[in-house]
Amino acid sequence: MRRILARRAFTLVELLVVITIIGILIALLLPALQAAREAARRTECSNNLKNIALALQGYHNNYEMMPMGAMHSGGNPAGATNYMRGPVLGPSWWYAILPFVERRSLYDDIAQGTRPGYYLDLNSLNGSLANFNARNINQNLPGRPLDKFAPQFMRCPTSPLPKMENQTGTILMPSYVGIAGGTDIAWDTYPGPWLYLQRWGIPTFTLTDTTYRNRYFCRTRDAGILTESGMLPPCKHVSIALCSDGTSNTMIVGEQSGWLRDVDTTRSVKYHGDPGWNRDPTANRDFWADLRGGWLSGTNEYLTVEQRHLNALPSVPEWTANLFNVTTVRYKPNVKDVLGAGGADGAPGCSEVHEAGRGINNPLQSAHRDGIAVAFVDGSVHFIADTTDLGILLRLAIRDDGLDVEME
Repeated sequence: MRRILARRAFTLVELLVVITIIGILIALLLPALQAAREAARRTECSNNLKNIALALQGYHNNYEMMPMGAMHSGGNPAGATNYMRGPVLGPSWWYAILPFVERRSLYDDIAQGTRPGYYLDLNSLNGSLANFNARNINQNLPGRPLDKFAPQFMRCPTSPLPKMENQTGTILMPSYVGIAGGTDIAWDTYPGPWLYLQRWGIPTFTLTDTTYRNRYFCRTRDAGILTESGMLPPCKHVSIALCSDGTSNTMIVGEQSGWLRDVDTTRSVKYHGDPGWNRDPTANRDFWADLRGGWLSGTNEYLTVEQRHLNALPSVPEWTANLFNVTTVRYKPNVKDVLGAGGADGAPGCSEVHEAGRGINNPLQSAHRDGIAVAFVDGSVHFIADTTDLGILLRLAIRDDGLDVEME
């Protein structure tokens, strides 16, 4: 007679032990997987900046100068005065590099909107108006092409910010910003709300201190400081020959790919820190003001920072024109808590609204852990840690201060 042996089932204790072991293994593996994914995204972000830097070099090789960080729309007219500005925005440096990132066809399509004797008329090209042919002048871009234009090289893959201006598209919001210059100087002999500076760790210098002094500057409406000491200033071409600190010691493009936060850390409000953002798409604001921003927009100012500075003296030189896609470095990397409710009581020069010079000192910041990726004039890309001293960052932002930094 055959004996049938009964199988012994798992006990509840054994089952719980197995589940616990599996849970522990998953808990150990998940951070490693997340770290690996973020490392891959960080590498992709660095590759984006590498391609951007090489495109800027390609532009320089063709024209022996870098593009303007933000261009006006109608050239610099004869007899331009301190108060003379264009009626429309010109393009940003992003437009200039399109042929060097294999986007020549879009560059040519957009160029068809140019009026004789002018640069680009961005009343027909920026924001929603780029796709609103009823208001276009000498312009026909069928099929809403900018709604479909969302190349990976303009966006950090880690960025949590919305990709487009609104839910239906309209225009891409870039993750990277051109470096117009750098400053930590408070001109205490000039009137203005500079008392905030010590609160944000920025020393107040007298006129005899020249460590990071810029020859020319403009103040903006949110107590910002705009300079042209970098490689992509507004309304001005800069050649590599003027980069006396060396191409490996000078930044040209950096990240602005994360949310900015309220200075009151008890508030959970998030603000846009991307360089092309200009509005809340749900707000009921002036029609024309709502339609400026994105990667394509530059400025409607004719004069360079130097011209506006010299024309304004002895009064405080002020930049009141719109300005997108460039920044003057003024704060440490990845400073986040810089904005207050409605922009009040925030760090000077920081704003969610990138018009009339606001937000010109928005920090270089990212969603990456522990630092930001930055492209240099020589085409190299470096990851700059959050702990980097402000003085080092300013040396890298200014092209000709004579203060070299050894990059690892």
